[in-house]
Amino acid sequence: MSTARMRVLEWAPATKPGMFLGRVKISLPNGLEIAEIGIFGRDGRRWCQFPGEVMRDRDDRPMLDQRGKKRYRNLIKWASSDVQNAWSDALVRLVEDEHGPIGGGQ
Repeated sequence: MSTARMRVLEWAPATKPGMFLGRVKISLPNGLEIAEIGIFGRDGRRWCQFPGEVMRDRDDRPMLDQRGKKRYRNLIKWASSDVQNAWSDALVRLVEDEHGPIGGGQ
């Protein structure tokens, strides 16, 4: 996926160490803007995730995973993991080209 097809509108690096490295807002060539895209990193790998929402039970309480952390579901997604990975890699490169290494270049 070509990075020339999307533009970074905003970049906000994380303020605390951890897997979460920051949030980015982008514009696609068709004019669609997507905010709150998370960039994460672990074990030398970095990836992007579209914004999600907290999953809720029928009583509107947040659902928790086995570790007691809130569970999220994706609101939008790519048609395949290959497309997701290509887009994610391109967006990480684009942010780094404009703002320098993300998360110390994990």
